[in-house]
Amino acid sequence: MTFHLARAAVVAATLIVVGCGESSTTSLLRMGDNIRTAGDPDTAITLYQKAATEDPSNPQPMVKLGDALVQTGDPARAAGYYNAALAIDSDNVDALRGLGKVQLAQGRPQEAIAVLDQALAKKPDDVPTVLAKGTALALLGRPKEAQVLYQRALTKAPSNVSLKTNLALSYALAGETGEAVRVMREAAAAADATTVQQRNLALVLALDGKTQDARSVAAAALPAKEARSLLNAARRIRGIKDPARRAQAIGTIG
Repeated sequence: MTFHLARAAVVAATLIVVGCGESSTTSLLRMGDNIRTAGDPDTAITLYQKAATEDPSNPQPMVKLGDALVQTGDPARAAGYYNAALAIDSDNVDALRGLGKVQLAQGRPQEAIAVLDQALAKKPDDVPTVLAKGTALALLGRPKEAQVLYQRALTKAPSNVSLKTNLALSYALAGETGEAVRVMREAAAAADATTVQQRNLALVLALDGKTQDARSVAAAALPAKEARSLLNAARRIRGIKDPARRAQAIGTIG
């Protein structure tokens, strides 16, 4: 089935709900979500825009427009839609999180923290917001504060592999590479672990000087070229002592 036929099938399946008690706006948002999940954010944007026109007092279409624009690589326009959502509902956690993540991607971590803190004040246990704030703290050279944030979140979501992965990286940024390896091994062994966890396990093993172990993990999880690139980057990062510069270097590993 071609992509366009698959997209048409998604639309047709979603349209079944129209006329069954679901509002037009809700149906448009549902269709947009399904199509965006299928890999077509541009078509989703058209549907979200129609939903925003039909229900201008609803912040959710604006939030979803922001999310879709981030997916297309247009964070500047996304920020405009997140701000539009916040103009309707200043406490909207999805809009606050989205705006904070855009600011983070634009290299403005201090501003991102201020916005993400507003989101966490409304929803303290929101894992995506915690992850974004922790990343901002890391980029500012404050990995110890990021550790506290992740540890607190893990008391509520003890099996979350993303929290464990970021906690491990925050230990590595602080020079606590042995603890980074311990936490990262636990994350990589989880039932829902992915290549992301294996890749980061190889990274922290290399940062801890366990080169042979790092090579074995990288070789098993990654294509040969990517594994070599990761290990070469880890060697360079080991020589960086400043936590903020370490965070930036880790963020640029391809």
